[in-house]
Amino acid sequence: MGVNTGYRLGGLLCLAIAAGFGWFFIWQPLQAAQAHAPEVGYSIKAFVLVPVAAVFGVFFLIFGGSVPYRNAEKQTPTAAGWILFLAAALAGGIGFWWFDAKFDALGYAAPGQHPPHRKLTPLPAFPG
Repeated sequence: MGVNTGYRLGGLLCLAIAAGFGWFFIWQPLQAAQAHAPEVGYSIKAFVLVPVAAVFGVFFLIFGGSVPYRNAEKQTPTAAGWILFLAAALAGGIGFWWFDAKFDALGYAAPGQHPPHRKLTPLPAFPG
């Protein structure tokens, strides 16, 4: 197995992680809210993990190991690495803004906000 094949398989793994965590920690709570559940839990950590895994997964799938994203000697990101992190941060921010707007439109509020008849509760932290 070549180096690029390993990177591409890693990209597929990252995309699978993004899809799995996105399904359970973003899509499922949104579906529960759309079904008018009295209380919906979510984890804000999903808006970090899912975009990072998705952005790096697509990058590795397309480019393999041909574009260096980190300087191994200095342990720092290259310009490509910074662009990837910026893209992931932007995707996470936009994703959370969209998620929050959907919940507001459905009448859900965080604890202490109005309306009090429906509330969001964060899920427990990821183990580890």
